[in-house]
Amino acid sequence: MITAVLGLLTLLVIDRGDLRGLDAGHVLLIVAGSCALLLRRRAPVPTLAVVLVLSVVNQAAGSLLDVMLPAIEVAVYTVALRTGRRGAWATAALAAAWVAVTLLAFQSELPVNAQRLGAAAWIVAAAAVGDAVRSRRAVVAALRERAERAERTRAEEAARQVAEERVRISRDLHDIVAHQLTLIHAQAGVGVHLENAGVPRPDGLLEQIRDGAKVALQELRTTVGALGQGTEAALAHQPMPGLSLLDDLTRSFELAGLQVDVRQRGEPGRPSATVEVTAFRILQEALTNVQKHAHVDTAEVELCWGAEALVLNVRNGPSPRSTHVAGEGTRRGLLSMKERAAAVRGTCEAGPVHGGGYLVTAVLPFHETGRVQPLAAAETVAR
Repeated sequence: MITAVLGLLTLLVIDRGDLRGLDAGHVLLIVAGSCALLLRRRAPVPTLAVVLVLSVVNQAAGSLLDVMLPAIEVAVYTVALRTGRRGAWATAALAAAWVAVTLLAFQSELPVNAQRLGAAAWIVAAAAVGDAVRSRRAVVAALRERAERAERTRAEEAARQVAEERVRISRDLHDIVAHQLTLIHAQAGVGVHLENAGVPRPDGLLEQIRDGAKVALQELRTTVGALGQGTEAALAHQPMPGLSLLDDLTRSFELAGLQVDVRQRGEPGRPSATVEVTAFRILQEALTNVQKHAHVDTAEVELCWGAEALVLNVRNGPSPRSTHVAGEGTRRGLLSMKERAAAVRGTCEAGPVHGGGYLVTAVLPFHETGRVQPLAAAETVAR
């Protein structure tokens, strides 16, 4: 209805308040054009077409184009707002041409003045305003979508970091604390068995159990403390084991009843500190799996030093007392070894061997920057 009022006001201004030539039919056409605009959001182009047709009918009935001009402008503005830039300007050009033709066809006898000639300019201005509003809305929508995407990315990154931290904590608890508890359980079992058999327990068994419990508590305290601080700094200051502690590691298993035979091939290289920690943890986990699942008395550890990589082999023979092999159970240990090897761009494989038993093989490059394939590393060691 606003456009109808604007049309009547336009007519009043142009004809200086003279409404004698305006009858009910003209008013009905003006109202019909305004009512057609109610559908402009759903069907902008058809609405503009209806308004232009009504403007022709209105002029054919003897009224002026000016009374329909506000409705035409609103329809053109809506088309420019709802369509792309090319469609908006094409529609505006078509509407302006339509208005010019109808003016020449129905109002050629009227004097030409600025208001008559400015009808096309008003239509172009309506298209320009609609296009500007559409562009601004598109920019605002793009900025809002970019902000939402950035927020989602931050949330996904935070969730990924939390998941990675949980995996790391689970791996540390399994590889470190569970290792010590397994040894304590095995050593205590040896002590109980010897006591029931009336055989004196070996010297240092209870001390080894006590020291193992102390180490497990210390590791657990360090991990929980790092979680409480929420930073990696606490973990960075805890002592990092390396291959220099391999003798202590094998001795702890020997006190638990597992004889470990260690052999080295090649000239020892200089792996990075991270690779040394990874090698130690893989050996620790592999021997723990032997202790828990294989039920054998001996295990073999082989360190093959190549030019660029270290190959670790942990092997145990078939068990005469059980069908279980090292690495079975929850398989958390196997996954942990593979994750640790992959973290330094190495590989780790495990599986049963021909004739019985189980073999864990890890290939670890000396530095995390390069990736060494298992076959290449083995060929390097053989040479």
